[in-house]
Amino acid sequence: MKKYKLMCMSFDGEYVTEGPFKTIDDAWRYSNDMGSRWYFYPFHFVITDKTIADAPWLMDVLIGKRITTVKRLFNRISKKPHTQNMNCDAFGWEIAEALC
Repeated sequence: MKKYKLMCMSFDGEYVTEGPFKTIDDAWRYSNDMGSRWYFYPFHFVITDKTIADAPWLMDVLIGKRITTVKRLFNRISKKPHTQNMNCDAFGWEIAEALC
C-alpha cells in the first residue's frame, strides 16, 4: 500500500512535509484544514517517496515529476527578475509556462 505525504513548498523550492497519509484525498483534506501553519510554504503537493503524486490546478503539469526536479525548477524560476514579489497564482503560471 502506497503512503502519501503532503509537501509544502516555498517560492525558492525549499519544502517541508507532513504525513504520512493513506490516500491522496486524506492529504488534501489535511492541507485544506492547515490554516496558516506553513505560511511561507504556499504551494502544496501530494507526494510519494520521490515523485509528485497530485498537484493543484495549473500545477498539475508537475504530476509524475521527481521532487528534486520540481525543487530545482522553483528555485530557477524564483530567481528571475520579473518573478520577484509575484503572487502565488502568477508564479504558478510561470511554472506551467516553463514546462510547456
